[in-house]
Amino acid sequence: MANLISKTLAEEPIKIPESPFWAVFKRFGRDEALAMVINIGGTALMTLISSNPLLLSIAGPIVEKIGFFPAHIKEAWDVYKTTPLERRKSLFTYVKKAFKGGTTSLIEDILIHDPFYILLMYFGLQIYAGTPAWLLSAASFVLAVIAVSGLEVGWTELQFFLFKKRLFKKGFEGEKYYEARFLISAKKKPQEVLKKLAKVFKLGNMTTLDYQDTYYENKLSDFSGRTPKLRLRYRTSRKKTFMQTAQITYTRAYQLAKGTLEQHRFFPINKEKLYFMLDQKMPKSIQEIKDKKVRVFLKKSLDDETPKKVNFSRTVAHNDELLISVDKIISNRPFYLMELKVYKNTDLLKEVMRHVMREYPVVQITHGKHDIV
Repeated sequence: MANLISKTLAEEPIKIPESPFWAVFKRFGRDEALAMVINIGGTALMTLISSNPLLLSIAGPIVEKIGFFPAHIKEAWDVYKTTPLERRKSLFTYVKKAFKGGTTSLIEDILIHDPFYILLMYFGLQIYAGTPAWLLSAASFVLAVIAVSGLEVGWTELQFFLFKKRLFKKGFEGEKYYEARFLISAKKKPQEVLKKLAKVFKLGNMTTLDYQDTYYENKLSDFSGRTPKLRLRYRTSRKKTFMQTAQITYTRAYQLAKGTLEQHRFFPINKEKLYFMLDQKMPKSIQEIKDKKVRVFLKKSLDDETPKKVNFSRTVAHNDELLISVDKIISNRPFYLMELKVYKNTDLLKEVMRHVMREYPVVQITHGKHDIV
């Protein structure tokens, strides 16, 4: 299969976002560590000048603030230098991003760490006068990093909830499910593979659908590692029925049954689909959507108005718990995409994934059709 797919996809078929808690912990922890070095040094110097608890409490938080930017500036410079000239943006673009990252850590430090630091230092020195000031300073940093990690992840999840609520008020509907994706060589006839799987897992309702998707590059927030995609979708069946929607999808891959001994590893995707039913002639672009609220929102979400079209035919079989589809992408790619979907039963999803990987020559991927055409 490796010679059938692109180099990028062959080298990284599985792409899993970092744990949002761990990502914040590392970023804020790194920035706080550098600030802590400056803080402790400044506090130690201040003890040579004064023993006043209040003065010692506020000295560190003031001098440490310069420590939140050096790591971000270095990262920006590294990205700037390693980006090919034809794709490199102005240096200001990278510096702006660096200061945005440093400012985020700075604000979190002011709101979370500084109160921890001042209270712990002041009352610690008042109650336990013999406690070294540097020890209380170090303790406040550890507590702040843990607190910020939890609070930022919680805040991001709240923002995602409110984002979906705003879309629902505009008329969007939602659907959540888990899915697994595999590439399988077109030498294996899709219909035959699906019939065998339908027999093993007692699936019915087999049908074939045709899809015309139009994807747009977007600037939607990723909300804790969820990958957003924006598309217009036109779907028809061989019975001449059709459905047309504007969709925003969020996907986040993860490892299922991590830590257990298995012959195979399982990387399903948690997917949330937010869709708006288009009760009009199928628009050729976002601009042609008649509903003003939806049109304005989607236009603001665009990063590039140049569309990418993906056409494919899908044969699907399902029951109330499981859906299996095989997608033949209308292109010159000598493979098709198999997707397994469940709403809640991830144990069933794992069972079907294990069967597919054991019985068929497949490549497990976390990329979508937009990424492989």
